[in-house]
Amino acid sequence: MLAVAAETRYRSYAEILARVGNVPAERILPYPPPGSATPDDAFDPKFVGGRAAEVVGGILVEKTVGVYDEYIATRILGFLQAFMDEHNLGAVTGSQGGYWFASDTMRMPDASVVLWDSLDDPDEIEERGEAFLRTPPDLVVEVLSPSNTTREMAIKLDEYAKAAVQLVWYVDPDRKEVDVYAKARAKAKTTLGVADTLDGGAVLPGFTLPVAKLFEKRAPAGRKGGKSPKKPKKG
Repeated sequence: MLAVAAETRYRSYAEILARVGNVPAERILPYPPPGSATPDDAFDPKFVGGRAAEVVGGILVEKTVGVYDEYIATRILGFLQAFMDEHNLGAVTGSQGGYWFASDTMRMPDASVVLWDSLDDPDEIEERGEAFLRTPPDLVVEVLSPSNTTREMAIKLDEYAKAAVQLVWYVDPDRKEVDVYAKARAKAKTTLGVADTLDGGAVLPGFTLPVAKLFEKRAPAGRKGGKSPKKPKKG
């Protein structure tokens, strides 16, 4: 089924920037024209090429990409997947998993959990259908990147709250902290540092994860990476 959006008219580029949270202009894709993009367009190569993009108010916005941020997100996915495999409470998706919030809005969190009990039909995930899920996730994880703005993340949080997401984690690799939002409410924010432990609350009872494990160094000590180039032979 196609996601049809009623076009939103923006009177100026300033309005477009304000709607998406004043992100760097290069992250805004020009086609389809801002205000007319649908969630389906975010998966159409003729609009996004090989880029990952969200749809915000009918605007295609490129997701930020970074090796370190993806490394942290993948570690979180691994911990969540191990727990879900053990307890079979639901499904885990990564940064390519889209969630439909409105006819003109589709988000792709860095990691998400959808409980089986939240789905009308688990086949929505376990069989190929639309490129995005129309059931909101129960847990959302966002790993903050340098080009994420404070306003952008506040807009996302508000959308998650309206979609009844039960738990949101904003992971900040620079601060080495995790901001936890119960029911995606800004006023319910709790900040955890490397001395603290994340838990799954009512969404994933029994799940715990020391914050320090997200940021611990795992490369062998003293290893600089790669072999030193051989010296050329004399003569």
